[in-house]
Amino acid sequence: MTPKLEVLLEQVNQTYPGTVMVRTGQEKSGRLRLDQAKQSFLADRLLIEVPDQTEADFVIGNELLQLMLSLNGIVPQIFFGLTFEDDALDQQLVTIASRLHKMVMHGITYREMAKQGYLTADTASAFQAGIEDELTAEEGEIDGQHLFRLLSLVDAQILLAVLKEQGLLEEAKGAEKAFSKLYPKANAEAKALAEPIMTADLKDSRTIRKTIVRLFAGLDELLEKDQLPTVNAKQYVTLAPVLSERQLAGPVKNLFEIFHSDMTDFASKEKAYVGLGKQDQQNTFVIAPPKNPADRPKFFKELYELPVKDLLEKLALPYIVRK
Repeated sequence: MTPKLEVLLEQVNQTYPGTVMVRTGQEKSGRLRLDQAKQSFLADRLLIEVPDQTEADFVIGNELLQLMLSLNGIVPQIFFGLTFEDDALDQQLVTIASRLHKMVMHGITYREMAKQGYLTADTASAFQAGIEDELTAEEGEIDGQHLFRLLSLVDAQILLAVLKEQGLLEEAKGAEKAFSKLYPKANAEAKALAEPIMTADLKDSRTIRKTIVRLFAGLDELLEKDQLPTVNAKQYVTLAPVLSERQLAGPVKNLFEIFHSDMTDFASKEKAYVGLGKQDQQNTFVIAPPKNPADRPKFFKELYELPVKDLLEKLALPYIVRK
């Protein structure tokens, strides 16, 4: 690790409630794959492992910066309190939503890595090689790999935008030309999804949250247009709120509407009720009402009058106070 990365690791360890360690493997593939970074926990220790030495500093730095953003409470966290009672489907949705959440963070971390000198022509070349190794080329019609290509290429478009900002225009143009040729449909859609991330001012939590919600909705719009199953992350994923002191002090009814969901509450195994934000229709909390239907009218009446802060603390849900 470079001295700069050691400083970053030290900063993370000052905030992390334990010890973060980093380990790099021996492989040198020439391909940059961010998904190869693995995190494992042992008691209060977090180990970040990167098996491939190719641009390992970029991969490690990206992981550490994402961890720092979460620890500092800048990026709203996501939670998965709902289930379709189908493990394979749940796992697929968790994986997709987690990737979308990370994409918005990459709008911050890739720029920071560039600022610190870790985004170079070699990084761009290895990143392109990783994408081309990971994805099969399109063959006309939209196929079962379309969503997978789309998610990978949104990340690629974020990196290409940062390369352009850094003046690495030839590298960005070369990769863009290759992606347009190999994956014309997915790459064009990826550009549309990446654009709001790269144009947003991702410096405050409220804007970051809005960008995450916009990405959730934007992906579903494209999938619907392509006649593919939607992810419905706006209802499936609980996204921590960013609220002012005034909003936190006000009653739940001011900000949220509670709906009966077709999904099941993961904790209670009962049919779930989901609190959706009135403004953005994003899942902000999942709640289990009394089992006896006769008790529910009183329960919901009291719930709607409860101060938002009291409800979030009762549910042990983190929130970010807007400055």
